[in-house]
Amino acid sequence: PLRRQRQMCIRDRCTRVVSWESSIMMKSVRTYALETINDVLNKGAYSNLKINEVLSTNNINTVDKNLFTELVYGTIKRKYTLDYLLKPFIKTKIKSWVRQLLWMSLYQYLYLDKIPNHAIIHEAVDIAKKRGGFHTGNIVNGILRTVMRTELPSFEDIDDTKKRIAIQYSLPKWIVDHWVTHFGVEKTENIARSFLEPVTTTVRANISRDSIDSIISKLEQEGYHVKKDDMLPFCLHISGMPVVNSNAFKEGYISIQDKSSMMVAYVMNLGRDDKVLDACSAPGGKACHMAEILSPEGHVDATDIHEHKINLIKQNIKKLKLNNIKAFQHDATEVYDKMYDKILVDAPCSGLGVLRHKPEIKYSQSQNSIKSLVELQLQILENVKDNIKPGGTIVYSTCTIEQMENENVIYTFLKRHKDFEFEPFQNPATGEQVKTLQILPQDFNSDGFFISKIKRKES
Repeated sequence: PLRRQRQMCIRDRCTRVVSWESSIMMKSVRTYALETINDVLNKGAYSNLKINEVLSTNNINTVDKNLFTELVYGTIKRKYTLDYLLKPFIKTKIKSWVRQLLWMSLYQYLYLDKIPNHAIIHEAVDIAKKRGGFHTGNIVNGILRTVMRTELPSFEDIDDTKKRIAIQYSLPKWIVDHWVTHFGVEKTENIARSFLEPVTTTVRANISRDSIDSIISKLEQEGYHVKKDDMLPFCLHISGMPVVNSNAFKEGYISIQDKSSMMVAYVMNLGRDDKVLDACSAPGGKACHMAEILSPEGHVDATDIHEHKINLIKQNIKKLKLNNIKAFQHDATEVYDKMYDKILVDAPCSGLGVLRHKPEIKYSQSQNSIKSLVELQLQILENVKDNIKPGGTIVYSTCTIEQMENENVIYTFLKRHKDFEFEPFQNPATGEQVKTLQILPQDFNSDGFFISKIKRKES
């Protein structure tokens, strides 16, 4: 009995030691967040993909998953703002990761109201000591304590209005300059503010599988709150647990898609037996949406220049159980061998309309990169124009609000090709006939998007 008791004590001590060592080795949610922020801002990772990777490969509980996502997106979204507010408190040279740790801490202090100040400081200092030693921990401790007992700089002290907008809403100055020229100061500030506001989750009902009302019923039975959109019946506004966990999503009854993006298929005005090309398709949301509308008579060819992205489209096709769409690799600037009733050119663009979902884009784009994109956009239109039947239409769309990539591209194309003309379409919001539709993020609490439609003349 004494031997068994000793053995039990030894096993219990070993278990406690292993448990203690495991707890020491476990990363905190803020460590995960800091590493992700660093990967996005310093190494070019995509925020949405990196967030999904971290959440899917690590054992993080639901509450911490939400905090992790909030810290990553919030810190990246407000990078310039946080740096402006922090600048007066930094008296010495610090490493990039320390600055990002301070940004993340300041974000919690200013924008998250349920985290006590002492917890913010404790977590930041703990990360700093583990990564940079006691000296770095003391620096972080001193800066954060000073920040929390001092009045922060005011945006109203910035005399230059465009500079103030750039800093207050964390946008590069050249972007603000562009938007003020095109939209004016008031609308630019509304755009900038909207990109920092949370967006509702929208999903697209797969009408090739079931009725919209039946799909809504499926979601409600799983505990989701669902509201049908006022403009687009297949667009559902949904709240509750993450929609990717739903059976409706896993079984292909719904797809996650922004409302603005869903408007593209609406503007296509598809006929039941149309043959359609989606020339820049990946990851395939719009192509699959069109196939759902056309099912079973019509057909969609979905192409993309990257082979690995074709696999993403094929995965979507399989999950949605679509039989009238084919995905294959093809460079949209190279000749196609078919004629189509309708073509979608959802062109590669700067992405400055989707800053809610991919905030790092605003820091990586430049005026020069946009100029090169404009050249590519025109090149694609020049190529696919020969594959549209007389009387057929091309829809040109982008997920940006940059005029150079939108109106300028389509007007330049029409000026060069007199055998094409605008095909007016109905604005889903107002009902009026328009030639181009620039959706701003504040219009429908959705992504910024541009859509236009042109027609090849009969003769």
